[in-house]
Amino acid sequence: MTYAVVSVHTPKPEHREAVIDSMQRYGAVARQQAGLEFVGVVDDEDGRLVGVALWESAEAAAAARPALMAEVGDDPFATWDEVPIDGLRGPVR
Repeated sequence: MTYAVVSVHTPKPEHREAVIDSMQRYGAVARQQAGLEFVGVVDDEDGRLVGVALWESAEAAAAARPALMAEVGDDPFATWDEVPIDGLRGPVR
């Protein structure tokens, strides 16, 4: 079962590059974790940035979380984003 972790960011224009950098750092760490199937960032036409990480299981995603949060957990998203991050997690059907 593939398990998805999706984060939708709506960055303030002046912090857009900082959010992209954070998402790319997340991706770099994710690529070092067991069970990762895919990680990437969608830059949509409305200015949102959508981070997508696909894992082989919910357990693999949970096991990777400490390393991922060590990399980006202290990033000031409350300052960088217009609205709180919209996070989605669950099995891909």
